Amino acid sequence: MSVDVNPLTAPSAHDIRTWHQVRSAALAYDRPGEPAPSEAEVRAELTVPGARSRKLLWLVRGARGEGVATASLRLFEDPGRRHLAEGLITVHPAHRRLGTGSRLLATLTEAAAAAGCRSLVTEVAAGSPGEGFLATRDFVPVLRLTWLRLALDQVPDRITKLPGEAHPGYRLAFWEGVVPDGLADSFARARQGMDDMPTGGMDVGEVAWDAERVREIARVVARRGERLLTVAAIAEADGSVAGFTELVLPADGSSRAQQYDTAVLAGHRGHALGLWIKADMLRRVREDFPGITEIRTDNADDNRHMLAVNTALGFRPLRRTVEYQLTLRPR
Repeated sequence: MSVDVNPLTAPSAHDIRTWHQVRSAALAYDRPGEPAPSEAEVRAELTVPGARSRKLLWLVRGARGEGVATASLRLFEDPGRRHLAEGLITVHPAHRRLGTGSRLLATLTEAAAAAGCRSLVTEVAAGSPGEGFLATRDFVPVLRLTWLRLALDQVPDRITKLPGEAHPGYRLAFWEGVVPDGLADSFARARQGMDDMPTGGMDVGEVAWDAERVREIARVVARRGERLLTVAAIAEADGSVAGFTELVLPADGSSRAQQYDTAVLAGHRGHALGLWIKADMLRRVREDFPGITEIRTDNADDNRHMLAVNTALGFRPLRRTVEYQLTLRPR
């Protein structure tokens, strides 16, 4: 099949609709029964810039203008992550095994190399043909993830009681959107505490967290029309953030929320703060946002502690994916 692979620089309403059609068809084929993203979600994904990163886009159409495939490449602008690119390719089921995926992968690889990146990562379903496709093109598996689902009406009774239990030396704080000014600096330090989370062999680099960066991320979420909720454990001794968990509510009013980051600083571990703050988040969502019925998250298989916390909360495995990495140039 002969296709033209051209960059998509300013997505029109028609481009976004076509992109959504390709994504929905692929999801229905690969993960039947799982809800597809709304067109509004796709529009936000394609048009709202990420925090300190940018995306390159490609939309492939057939001879009759039908959607054939999509590709995106995220390039980071932080000094410690400029070496890394994240790629994603989606091919409509009716157009697979015709060379389009190979053509798009070559396009992403060339673009990442031209941007000066040394590593390109992408994600595929575990056990899918995508694993073989990448392996034959010099990609290597670096991180295995389990995606989890929590039905809020199935949260164990003992979990619903956890937020009311005392944790001597700590108190809970909650905010929506941008972090309060008085907590911004210590929240940034808590975000830096995620640096020791398992990342397999991925060439992730380093992220320099500061107050402006955490504010910027919250503003990006708001520009997508979503709502960012944060629960934090505050150390009474100095009023700093000891741990936190984040949840994002969808922009389209659907019933599924997405778990973002959770972390507890090393000096505050061993007090079950992770379970405490996540249980409080569940309580707040059930009480204040009754339209949310489930939460999705992903968990690195090597992160056994967080997997144990999520399992205790009632999360159950949904699917598994693998992050593959291509080395474009040596370190």
